[in-house]
Amino acid sequence: MNKTANKVSELWWVSLFLLAFLLFNVLSATSYPFPDVDECMIAEPAINFIHGKGFGVRFSEILAMYSFLLVPWIELFGTSLRSIRSANITCATTALLLLWVAVRRLGLIPQAIWQLLLLCVLAAEFGMIFAYRTGRYDGFGCLLMSIVILTMSIRVRPRRLLALFIVCLFLPWAGPQYLVALFAAGIVLCLLSRSHYWMEIATSFMASALGAIGFLLMVYISGRLKSYRNFLSIQQRSTSFFSELIKHGKLLHHNFLPKDFSLPFLILGALIMFASLRRKRPTLQCSSVCYGILYCAVLSGLLISIAKFPTYYIYLIVIPIVVGLFSGLSVCESGRAKFATAILCVMSMLAGAGLNAVAYASDTPDHDYSLIEGFVAESVRGDDIAYVDSQAYLATRQRAEDAYFPNPDLDVIPKMSQQQRDSITLLLIQPGWIRDTTRELGGNWQETGEELRPAGHSLFGSNHMGFISWTLNDLRVLRRSGIPTQSAQEHPSGRSPMAP
Repeated sequence: MNKTANKVSELWWVSLFLLAFLLFNVLSATSYPFPDVDECMIAEPAINFIHGKGFGVRFSEILAMYSFLLVPWIELFGTSLRSIRSANITCATTALLLLWVAVRRLGLIPQAIWQLLLLCVLAAEFGMIFAYRTGRYDGFGCLLMSIVILTMSIRVRPRRLLALFIVCLFLPWAGPQYLVALFAAGIVLCLLSRSHYWMEIATSFMASALGAIGFLLMVYISGRLKSYRNFLSIQQRSTSFFSELIKHGKLLHHNFLPKDFSLPFLILGALIMFASLRRKRPTLQCSSVCYGILYCAVLSGLLISIAKFPTYYIYLIVIPIVVGLFSGLSVCESGRAKFATAILCVMSMLAGAGLNAVAYASDTPDHDYSLIEGFVAESVRGDDIAYVDSQAYLATRQRAEDAYFPNPDLDVIPKMSQQQRDSITLLLIQPGWIRDTTRELGGNWQETGEELRPAGHSLFGSNHMGFISWTLNDLRVLRRSGIPTQSAQEHPSGRSPMAP
């Protein structure tokens, strides 16, 4: 009776935590961080499809399963920033739930208190916050990892193999980084378990290979192979990184190496747990700690040598590290090791949730998304075709007939047809882009006088600390000459809503 009551109590606590996690993040979704170009690229295929413009990113290529799944979501909840981010947050919440179920079923973390603290540390980890707070598909990636771990908890081997085959068959459709993660997981599992899990490893590798063949066949048949290869070549940055490092001594770490201020504390904690447990006979928990450490090293090395290892991939190693760390904490008998690791977990949470809270509090006025929405509402008309900064793209796409946004990896405007360039009637761009953008588009452009000017109080106002350094962009409005501007019409309030 007590055992059943305890299980119900544990379920209630976890459910309350996940409900609070979901509600807090959905309700504050538009407040932090600032909108980013990756969110636009992930959402654009689904938005274009709904507007009858085909499924894809114009002038680039993103073929990810998550973008397909966004189509019904956007049909239900719209194309707002909150809607796009809520989809990712929902995936992350489900991932935490399935991870909790998996570690219980596998017996990795027997005590309920450590299971709940596992979820708390993951939710407050720096890289994980980036994974689930933006509108990218990294929350979906966390969900895939949790599903794979959950399939390993299936006790009947034929059923476990079938589940692994089905999941891994679709991994190539989710993104190429998951194939690298699967390869690293198989290698580490083979090293630690010898031949015990050889069937699971072989099944997952075979299924992912078949899935990759099917995916590439679909890309070829749809005529997107060339653009997809170009997209992959852009992501391959290891050659230029090592070339600049060796030849010129330059560390070009932007979008290549992760900026996760929580991770060092977690790795150190895992090492302490491993050192404390390795003196005893091998246990499941000791193997879990060792797996997390080795997997972190192997996957990091593979990603850095093959393509890149940016902050938004960090969850791929954080989840195994944290699971291993708490698996060790649950059986550790050394009070000193336990205390030191607990302190490191607190430091990890402060470096994650703490730094992000400080970043938001130091620049609260600019984090009011209604500034962007009001600016767009005042500047954009329903018949406009706009070229806008990525921070204003989703708000603009809700009002304008169509909208384009710049891509940091390639120059979009030269790839446009002359008809597409001539069709653009409105620019919402940063002052530094005005000269080159108007020259490339051609025609005569005039500033309307409307401007979104940030307060600029960010404490981390540089580009060297990851997404906590992001700031609100200064945006100006330009229209083609001969098209009447909305600012020339009298506003009901008698002044621009952006005026001080």
